[in-house]
Amino acid sequence: MVEIVSLAACGWLMMYNPTDTLKYPITEWHQLWASDTAVECENYITERWKRAEEQKRYFEHERYSCVPADVVYPHTQPEK
Repeated sequence: MVEIVSLAACGWLMMYNPTDTLKYPITEWHQLWASDTAVECENYITERWKRAEEQKRYFEHERYSCVPADVVYPHTQPEK
């Protein structure tokens, strides 16, 4: 029997750094949103930025990041 392991990332997460520390580990950031693609996730951040500018609110772009879901939630092998 051949075992096939999936290597595909299962989506992208928009993460928010709740601290002022830029070196805070991404796994400790807060998940705000999930999407199917990196482009969709980045576009969502851009839209939030535009809305903040329109409403004359400060937007800390460096606190947001899109990462593959398996970076935050690593794939584990099922037990046999």
